[in-house]
Amino acid sequence: MKVHKLLLVLLGAIGGLLFFWLFPLKLVFRLAARLGKSTPCPASMAWLVNNSIRRRYTRPVVDRVGVRPGERVLELGPGPGMFTVGAARRAGAEGRIITVDIQPQMIARVEKRVREAGLTNVETCVASAHWLPLKDESVDRAFLVAVLPEVLDQARALSELHRVLRSPEPAEGKPGGLLSITEDFFDPDYPFAFETIRRVQAAEFSLEQRFGTFWLYTLNFVKKAAASHLE
Repeated sequence: MKVHKLLLVLLGAIGGLLFFWLFPLKLVFRLAARLGKSTPCPASMAWLVNNSIRRRYTRPVVDRVGVRPGERVLELGPGPGMFTVGAARRAGAEGRIITVDIQPQMIARVEKRVREAGLTNVETCVASAHWLPLKDESVDRAFLVAVLPEVLDQARALSELHRVLRSPEPAEGKPGGLLSITEDFFDPDYPFAFETIRRVQAAEFSLEQRFGTFWLYTLNFVKKAAASHLE
């Protein structure tokens, strides 16, 4: 009987923590964002985004991003590098993955993971999403996984992403560079898909593809020809 009661208490505690994580905590993060207090996931909490359970259900993300052989790809906010290796393998020896994160500790984790995978086509950089260390129109594709809501000035970051993605070439039938945004409901600062669409389209991108469900969605946008950069 005591074991039964202890089990019920334990299950109740786990359920309570899960409920708090999924609902009240989201309200806290939304309020923090409105107050300009958005922050990236600390490196000390990397285990929350890089565990066997999360890796299993986020496995389709790299497929949805659609990295192609030979492409030059920006991964903004790689965290501990959960998707970096998969993207680099898809880009191949002729391609390049540039990972940019504001936290040196996260970049160190990415570098370790890349070394262990024996990859040589990954470039790492510690920098802010507000000032990307890349030339204009220098990448074919960019992707962010549960990152955009953590950026303090999202409009500025989207303007920078627009700047570094290649422009469309209508005469040759080439579309603009692709921006892929993935959001996970289990992330505390998860935005609804319609919020992400509205925010990204306002930065001169058009929605091309939509994958997943309410719980885990990926939205692929294409850069428009006309830019409206922020000063």
